[in-house]
Amino acid sequence: MAGWRPALFLVAALCREGLPAAAESPAPGASVVEPAQTEETPGATIPTAPATPPAPPPLVAPPAAVQLPDEAPAKPAAPASEASPARDPRFGDAEQIALNGTLSASLGYLGYESGSSSNTNVSVEPAFDYFTLANLSQGATAFVRYASSTTASGVDAKSTLVGVTGRIGNNFWLASGVSFWPKLAVGIWHNWLTYSAPSTGYTVTIDGVVMPIGPNSHFSEDALFLEVQAPVLLHLARHFFVGFGPDAFVDVLHAAGSASNRRRFVGASSTIGGWF
Repeated sequence: MAGWRPALFLVAALCREGLPAAAESPAPGASVVEPAQTEETPGATIPTAPATPPAPPPLVAPPAAVQLPDEAPAKPAAPASEASPARDPRFGDAEQIALNGTLSASLGYLGYESGSSSNTNVSVEPAFDYFTLANLSQGATAFVRYASSTTASGVDAKSTLVGVTGRIGNNFWLASGVSFWPKLAVGIWHNWLTYSAPSTGYTVTIDGVVMPIGPNSHFSEDALFLEVQAPVLLHLARHFFVGFGPDAFVDVLHAAGSASNRRRFVGASSTIGGWF
């Protein structure tokens, strides 16, 4: 008995391990139900994540540019950074007005302690130049002068002169702050002269001609002249200049009464002025 006992334990262990397999095996004649298998159809779509919908169109679409057949394509506007900066205005630019040294007004009386000599003068001379084009100027001067004097011999003299000039000029820039402004002028004036002497036998000199006067003598004086001014201007500050240069004039016509005596002058003059 002791010899087959181990054998019985071995048979019992084998039977215990075979029980699950026997339970899972189908009984004879029983129908075997197999789990349904999903058969994939060839070409079937594999489900994926939904695609992102397209962006909606803008509410207002910009109009398309229409180009004519013979029309050149429009050039894009230059950026503001590439635009050339505006140049500061300077003397001689178009549509400027310049006022110079002929603009003057004076009033004075001169008397002496001994004697009856005296002298009164009034002068008004407005003048301006206008630049119609760059550096090309046209100008005009109107002048009114009145003088009254009494000499030591008792002769009273009065003079009233009115005149006008027109001129044209051209400004040339020589360097920064330095320019040359020659001008050619044509002028005309008329002078009324009145003399009163204590008696006959007195004389006066009018434009280099000796004229006899009496208690009440009247003369008229007329002149037509050409003048050239050629100053060099120093522009010391903006809208301000000073200048110096040659000045000359010659009479085309100059007559006092019935006497004619044309004048001529050559010299130099200074000027001071401004512009706006």
